[in-house]
Amino acid sequence: MKPYIYSILFLISINFSFSQTKELVLKESYEINENTLLEIDIDNASIVFEESNDNKVHLDYSILFNKDSEEIQYKVFKGIKAKSSKTNNKIKLVVKNSMYLGELYSLDVDMNTYKEHIRGFFSNKRKNELSYKSKDSILKEIDFSLGSDTDDFFKKLKLKNPNKNYGKSPRKFKQYFIIKLPKSMKIKVKALHSRINFTYNVDANLDVSSFKTYYKFKSIKNKNNTFQLMSGIFQAEEVSGGNYTLKDIHKVRIGSISNAILKTETSKIQIGELGKKVSFKDFNSKLQLYNFEGNFTDFNLIGDYTDLNLYNVKESNYSMTINGFNTVLNMNDNKATFGDSKEKKITKILEKKPKENIISNGNIEIELKNGIINIK
Repeated sequence: MKPYIYSILFLISINFSFSQTKELVLKESYEINENTLLEIDIDNASIVFEESNDNKVHLDYSILFNKDSEEIQYKVFKGIKAKSSKTNNKIKLVVKNSMYLGELYSLDVDMNTYKEHIRGFFSNKRKNELSYKSKDSILKEIDFSLGSDTDDFFKKLKLKNPNKNYGKSPRKFKQYFIIKLPKSMKIKVKALHSRINFTYNVDANLDVSSFKTYYKFKSIKNKNNTFQLMSGIFQAEEVSGGNYTLKDIHKVRIGSISNAILKTETSKIQIGELGKKVSFKDFNSKLQLYNFEGNFTDFNLIGDYTDLNLYNVKESNYSMTINGFNTVLNMNDNKATFGDSKEKKITKILEKKPKENIISNGNIEIELKNGIINIK
């Protein structure tokens, strides 16, 4: 069956409020079984994934417009290309929208408000950049987050003083795309300049690749998960299992992580709590690792030009070995540089043994070249 796709000449309008109208783009449902794959290829789209209460996949895509915006509607629908199909055991969704529909950089305030408060945003960010965070505080930040730090800053600003007029975004429309599916369904995603938000715990296999896309997850648990992300944002309350390649990701925020392999480059990463068997191979990223959970076992990191910040490890009963060359160690208000960068000879920088007659909680192994380690 062909999906319902409407051109600007054949729109079905739904009255949303006195000042807005909702225009349908695509609406379809498909029967599935345990082996069905949902394959998504999207550009400039915003999708919210919800768990379905039947054995079907439901696609529901609409655009919400301000009223009396016929010219805007024409531009929007001229730039929309959306279709879905099912062949054998694969459902394929393709959305190739123009950049005009992109929502990555749209703020829900006017330009005057942005200019008035943006200095405060950067000042606050620098002030709190290296502060310790608990796992619970990271989880609250993820739950609150709209995406970028600026989006979150202005959301918080408006909540603090809801009666103040901060103006409106100059944007005249917003995408509403809901996909409902069983939580056990395998998903393959290819995305560009998009937003993707999963509102349920995902246990099925995820195969994800993207450029400049914002992701928000609750729990993702599957040993076969594969993520290859370049630029954008990645936020998840819990990660368990899988391989994650993250390059130029300017905001990575994870509540807890275990049994995962990460290959990272030039990214900014905050993790609330590390669990069993986590390994990093990094180049030139900033890592802030706040806590190690009680049943933590092994953490391994090989880094080059990495800025590594470890919290809550000085008094904990872990074994820890740090090796490297041309590496700066900051600990107890003391700063020391280890290894000759010309010889490139690995030097033991720090060794911490567990307390005698007490079983070690786990082992930390770090090899860092040309980097900085801050132990707080």
